[in-house]
Amino acid sequence: MGEDIYAANGKSADNVETFTNAPASPEPTPVLGIDPTRGQFLRFINSVEKGEQSQGIPFYAKFRDANGDPLPINSKIYVALSLSGSNDKLTVSEEVSNISDWQTLSLKEQRNRDNIDAVKVVLQAPESAPNGGEAIPHLDVRDIDQAYLMMDSDAEIDWTNSEFYIESSAVEQHSR
Repeated sequence: MGEDIYAANGKSADNVETFTNAPASPEPTPVLGIDPTRGQFLRFINSVEKGEQSQGIPFYAKFRDANGDPLPINSKIYVALSLSGSNDKLTVSEEVSNISDWQTLSLKEQRNRDNIDAVKVVLQAPESAPNGGEAIPHLDVRDIDQAYLMMDSDAEIDWTNSEFYIESSAVEQHSR
């Protein structure tokens, strides 16, 4: 059974923390952090049997600002991993440079078989790894690490108006 990873309308899963991005920052900033329960790790499966595209993990989202307006479609997102003992955030997914599918499709439409491939994000090995940038079968996030959804946007996200869900069948919790 899958794990629920979400942040929606000011609420979030126990292992999820939300942040406000910094639009003036020259670098993308975290908007969501995933911190597994002590003694556990989360495995994010990079292949979900929905849609035609075999690789990728579906993210269902509506990114909005404090006025309830959609964030600009040229906002960029990607997944990063911060390993224990390091301040660096390693990029572990493709960078999505246009969020229009999340902004224009309803959450129900995003889950539809005809549209789900448009909201999949492919997990990749960090650039520093020998197979850097290549798709990986899964990503393990230990209880001593943190995963982040990073964002580069001209507008500030407001989590009381925004929603983000990871397809639960793509997330497993295991003991370390």
